[in-house]
Amino acid sequence: MKYTLSRTAEASGSTHSKALDYALDMVEAMADSGQVAVPVKPSPTMLAAGVKAGGVTVVTVWKIYHAMIAAA
Repeated sequence: MKYTLSRTAEASGSTHSKALDYALDMVEAMADSGQVAVPVKPSPTMLAAGVKAGGVTVVTVWKIYHAMIAAA
């Protein structure tokens, strides 16, 4: 599979490792299956968005976020 990063690297004359190719393949497979990588700890911006969307406290958003991560 080709990625923008690979084409960019090829155009500049540099190469990247098989490990990077594997990692990019895994990220693409995640996206193809509808999954995304998220931080273990939500950022302040994420917490604020949860408070606004849910009309709940930051503590509640924190608990919900971690419960969702644990269930994934």
